[in-house]
Order: sequence, then C-alpha cells, then structure tokens
Amino acid sequence: MSRIESRESIVFFIYQSEFRSESIMDQLKIFLDENPQIEDDKEYFMSTVLGVMDNRDSIDEKISKYLKKWTIDRIPKLDRAILEVSAYEILNSDDIPVSVTINEAVRFAKKY
Repeated sequence: MSRIESRESIVFFIYQSEFRSESIMDQLKIFLDENPQIEDDKEYFMSTVLGVMDNRDSIDEKISKYLKKWTIDRIPKLDRAILEVSAYEILNSDDIPVSVTINEAVRFAKKY
C-alpha cells in the first residue's frame, strides 16, 4: 500500500468515525479487518489516526482561526476529515514535506 493510499484510508476512517457509536479502538479493529491492505503501512496509519483523534480539539481550534464567517461544525464532514489529517501531518510529521501534504489534501478534496 502506498503512502497516498494510506493517507486516503486515514481520511476515510476519520470521516466514518463521525457516524459510528463504537469506541475508536473498536472502530479501528473493524476498519482494519475490512481493509487488510493497511497492514503494509499499519504503523503510519495507526499513529496518524490516533494522533488526529487525540489532538482533534487543538487541530480544530487551529483550523477555526482561519475560517471566515464559518464554524468548524459547518464544514462538510469529509472536508473536515481531510483538513484534520492534513493539519495533523503539517504540525507533527517532520519527515513529510508540507508541500506533499497540501498537494494530497487538494487532490482528495477534488476527488471527493
């Protein structure tokens, strides 16, 4: 699984977590069972998902500073997931160039 596919899976997981009632760990188990290809990059997937979920409030606060006449809750859930994953990577991943993260976020936003 490529890093792009891993990042896309992370966005999908964050997005779907908005609609499910199970705990994050239960959701992760189900998601990993349904997507065995993630095993190839499981460390990156898990660390990013848990990082976004654990820091969601601070990530959303940082995003909210740049919203004009909008609130974070008004952003469509898929767009919000893309923003949260991208913001987390920019803030916490020194090994991923910011330009790559931005490019992937734009690509996902156009695709979905």
